[in-house]
Amino acid sequence: MRLSISTVVGLLLLSASIRASAALPGESIILNPHTGDYTITYWDFPKSPKKQLRQAIFVPSTKIVPTVGSEFQLRKNEEIKYFYRVVNNSRSRQSLVALRLDQVSGIISAIPLLSSEPEIDDQAVVERLVEAGIEALTTPTRWNGGSYASPKGGLLISWSYAILNEPKDGLMPGDTQGGFGFLSKDLPGIGVAELSGHAPVSMYPGEGPTGDLGKELETIEQNDFVSRPAAVPTIAVPAPFDAALLLDRIRAEMQTWPAKQLLDPAFAAQLDRYLVAAAEAYRLNNIKAGKEHIDTLRKLLERDHKHLDHDDEDNDDPDERKAATHLSIDRLAARVLDFDLRYVLKRTEHGHEHEHKEGDHGKER
Repeated sequence: MRLSISTVVGLLLLSASIRASAALPGESIILNPHTGDYTITYWDFPKSPKKQLRQAIFVPSTKIVPTVGSEFQLRKNEEIKYFYRVVNNSRSRQSLVALRLDQVSGIISAIPLLSSEPEIDDQAVVERLVEAGIEALTTPTRWNGGSYASPKGGLLISWSYAILNEPKDGLMPGDTQGGFGFLSKDLPGIGVAELSGHAPVSMYPGEGPTGDLGKELETIEQNDFVSRPAAVPTIAVPAPFDAALLLDRIRAEMQTWPAKQLLDPAFAAQLDRYLVAAAEAYRLNNIKAGKEHIDTLRKLLERDHKHLDHDDEDNDDPDERKAATHLSIDRLAARVLDFDLRYVLKRTEHGHEHEHKEGDHGKER
């Protein structure tokens, strides 16, 4: 199954960009299909008797063909290590200079990071929050990282190339960069990685585009990135642990995948039935039945993808296989779901063993 998150965003951008804005006669935003750049024609100080029709070029940061590899590993203390590897394909026309993960549910840090803009007057507290957001990340050499409140809710994790003086600065076409990461207590779901290429800062003579044309340009600038699916912390683990509730949350996350074209709707319905059955079994404290339903789910995933439990790999299906094979579920989605299910098994088995040990100690007493 082909991934379409970036395709959908691209189509929305294209439809917005090639439409001539008629806010004022003579104003327009035109996409050059050969260069990929936008020609912005606008009135400078349109309400002034001395208004001038001006023109500027906007070079988007989307002339890249990136790939994002996601790796996630469960550690002994129930923390999950997330790592990312970025490839800037040789077909790219720009170096890659930014990677962002929007709407991350939470990461482990020295002090709790705020998921909304802080209303804090104490500058020292604000600076400490910024420092904690930086320190919580693993960041490669020559890159800067940070964690911020996302306007969409949750956290926005961002890495950007530290120095941008020359067009060659950044991750050049054909190169790979790993080492982006963090720790989280939350289970992975499928989020969006936003990647940007190295583009010059646009300069608009005079006042710049205003009115409806300015709003249209702002929309293009706000979506000036290439999107790729990535595994990000999305599913909060209940405390105290509740297998049934966690399975409900995993199911809710999975139900978003068909719209992202990561999961075939018919296969989603099949998986959904077993997730419901597993959650109900755990609610009734029928651990054996719950485990059997999860085992069945994992076997269904293995029909399309092998070695899903290789958590130290960030591989995805090659484009050739996606084109030649109708897959019921994308490999990244299958890896995420299999990991989440194995987490439930591990926690329930650990809890079951703990109960038995306590019972044995009680008998001894």
